[in-house]
Amino acid sequence: MECDIRVRVTLDRSSTGQGRKESVEIWERSPKLTDDELNREVEVRDSEEELHTSKENIVRGEVHIQSGLSKIYADDWRPLESLNFPSKIDSKLIRTELLRFVSERNEGYLDIVAGCWDSMSPPSLFDGHEFHEFSLEFEERMLENLSQRILEPHLIDIREMEVLPRRKGVAHISRRSTRLVLDLRICLRRIAHYHSITIEQRLDWQRWMLRTRVVDEHLKDLFTNGLETQDGSKFTGKGFRSTWQEGIVACASAMTRAVDLPSSDVTYADVIAPMIRDTGLAMAMGQTPTEVFAAQMGKAESYMDGGNPGSGGRDLHIGNWEKRVLPPTAPLPTASATTTGIALAAQRLGVSRFHLAPVGEGCSSSGEFWEAMNLAGTRGLPICYMIQNNQIALDTFVVGQSGAETFGDKGPAMGIPSWTIDGSDPGQFYSSTAVAREIAVSGGGSTLIHVETMRGCGHAHHHDDLYLGSPSGNPPGYVDRELLEYWSDKDPVPNHREYLIRNGCSEKLLIGIETEERKMVDDCRNEMESMPWPEGHSVGEGVTSLTDARSHSQQISDLDGQLSISESPLRPGEEALLFSDASNSWTFSRAIQNAMVEIADSYGDDVVFMGEDMEIAGAFGMNLPLKAKGHEDKLLDMPLSEAIIIHSATGAALGGMRPVAEIQFGGFAALAMNPLINNAAQLRWRWGAEVPLTVRIPLGAKTRSGPFHANMIESWFTNDPGLVIAFPSNPQDAYDLMVEGHSIPDPFLFLEHIGLYGLRGGKTGWGESINQIVDTESVKKRLDARELSIGKARVIRGGSDLTIITWGAMVHVALEASRMASLEGYEAEVIDLRTIQPFDEKTCIESVNRTGRMIILQEAQWTGGIGHTISSR
Repeated sequence: MECDIRVRVTLDRSSTGQGRKESVEIWERSPKLTDDELNREVEVRDSEEELHTSKENIVRGEVHIQSGLSKIYADDWRPLESLNFPSKIDSKLIRTELLRFVSERNEGYLDIVAGCWDSMSPPSLFDGHEFHEFSLEFEERMLENLSQRILEPHLIDIREMEVLPRRKGVAHISRRSTRLVLDLRICLRRIAHYHSITIEQRLDWQRWMLRTRVVDEHLKDLFTNGLETQDGSKFTGKGFRSTWQEGIVACASAMTRAVDLPSSDVTYADVIAPMIRDTGLAMAMGQTPTEVFAAQMGKAESYMDGGNPGSGGRDLHIGNWEKRVLPPTAPLPTASATTTGIALAAQRLGVSRFHLAPVGEGCSSSGEFWEAMNLAGTRGLPICYMIQNNQIALDTFVVGQSGAETFGDKGPAMGIPSWTIDGSDPGQFYSSTAVAREIAVSGGGSTLIHVETMRGCGHAHHHDDLYLGSPSGNPPGYVDRELLEYWSDKDPVPNHREYLIRNGCSEKLLIGIETEERKMVDDCRNEMESMPWPEGHSVGEGVTSLTDARSHSQQISDLDGQLSISESPLRPGEEALLFSDASNSWTFSRAIQNAMVEIADSYGDDVVFMGEDMEIAGAFGMNLPLKAKGHEDKLLDMPLSEAIIIHSATGAALGGMRPVAEIQFGGFAALAMNPLINNAAQLRWRWGAEVPLTVRIPLGAKTRSGPFHANMIESWFTNDPGLVIAFPSNPQDAYDLMVEGHSIPDPFLFLEHIGLYGLRGGKTGWGESINQIVDTESVKKRLDARELSIGKARVIRGGSDLTIITWGAMVHVALEASRMASLEGYEAEVIDLRTIQPFDEKTCIESVNRTGRMIILQEAQWTGGIGHTISSR
């Protein structure tokens, strides 16, 4: 018989009926079972230890021990209060929706769920409080029913069996049952939120959806007809419409919007990272049609001005960080991965904040998106991902994009609860976001919403004819017409309007809203058209907080000037670097370690040191001093993914922290090129963002590490502006540049040569000691005076016959070569660049003017090395 065939009775154990009572449960069993089988079940049921296996270890998980299981973050989440229903809801409708949800991924449990529901004899109608109480009891009943399965005699052996190495059946099934009941809890709460929706909320959504549709019409018109520019040509901008996908605006009603808070409290506002066509969601969160028009037409007053008013037009995407709408990027997973870091900052800083990151189904194929979800699932971050299945990604069909049954199936792989909604229903967007937010801000971690929808237009304005077909019939289009008709019939704008009319809204009210919205959008377009176009010279402003980008004409003009010959700070043969074998001298690696301790001491909880293998010791034991000084709480082990290390560190910097990220070896930085070049380096230039991020990258030869580890990569990062790059050669500079670099509001790459660490008895890979007594006070005085040595090269040896320009470990090779040349009667002046970007060309040119000859010494390969750039200056 089934284990849920049982009866509960209360036994009166006194003769008077007023004494001791005891509740017991009686299970009906087949008469074919033997006494031994029945006794075995009784023994297991009576075993308190087996029935109450530690939930902390089995279900919640232990993330800080090697043998621990992953934590089920939302297991402790419970809806705190009931919701108010405008009218009572039919329990049959709830049962149907619950079973529909179970059939998405857990169809094998349909009978169990239905049986549990029916056994509780629900009332025919629920109000909000009744449904809340019923839901809580239903969850408990379901968990109890699921736990009974492996107590039946024919399944009882599974309990002690290793279903996986080191995981017994009782533990594994308990965790699986916990996840299933969590899914049911979320489903019931979504149902509650859906039925709590008011007509006032729906009127907001209708207004926002209509606004989105009208803005899209204008954007298509602007793309088709363009606006006249200063030179008499036409500029059409770019843009992405959201036809039939406007329902996403309802998410905003479930969130704390920045525009509804005092500016001093904006850090507590929820954050969205809209995909490129989520114009409606961005406006629902507070962006205006004027902002959208100005951005997509590249006007001077657009938000994308690098923080320099009047310098707009740098990026044609939507977004406004002050309104907590993170501007999207063309590499699609960048925004969602960055938002994962913003969520990480909220978690570590104790800020109650929710983060929503919608993407399309095409983006969900990207490794960086998976890496972001994996980090969020691992650390229980307060973020909700949303995969919108557009039915096509540019020109790639869904069947060429994913082999998963649904895009919602991607969540459980990361330990993230997920579910599917109909993207034509704004109410489902609202109820799903409301639940995801409740889970996130209560510490329950991440969620994934799969939206089944369809974009009723091309990928972008220019793509309409290829996809849908040109009015002329050439091209004819290739869209599936049956699919198009299905989703056209589900268009949320007219359908939701009809819903409002059926539920008591007057036609006059709706027409009034439509008139207001059309006029407002028309006025916003006129406002945009009156804005000036940006001046071309403004594009180089604000590349970093330290420098603007110099134009070609500015650099060529340098050739026209005459430089006077300045006096060298050092006499020929005189050297500036002092080394010491004193007991209080530091190796190169010790200087970096102590700089990190100084950073941790100075910035407190705003700092996190994140990377691979951080919490035990770090690569080369570099984190041991941090632990010794009590900063172990600032060390964060990251999944082995350089891309998400940098994306999330960038997001954490936007979210209020000052991260120090580590890429363990130079060659691995290739995996972080997109987040470094297309994300961190461009945020200030795009919209004036401050990104106080330090990235440590050990690299270099003489380390016995070979390819992938020793790669010299400095030239990789100098082609695209926006990064500040230091490459010190000695302990004093290592300490100073690390501390200085972490103080600036820019992404700062700190390249540290492993061959200089001093790991072999305090000696470099060349067998030398470069230990120094490091002055830790001078850098503090410079910072107090707001002076930096970043961007300043240094003459470290005087000479009259030749200039050697170099950096990093090659400084010591250059010094040794210069000493040898001196024995032959030639004195070389050696310049240590110290920082690669910005590059101190003035010091180099002055030296070459004095000596008349130049050699550039680099460890990197000849072709494509940065030495060619230096020589061209």
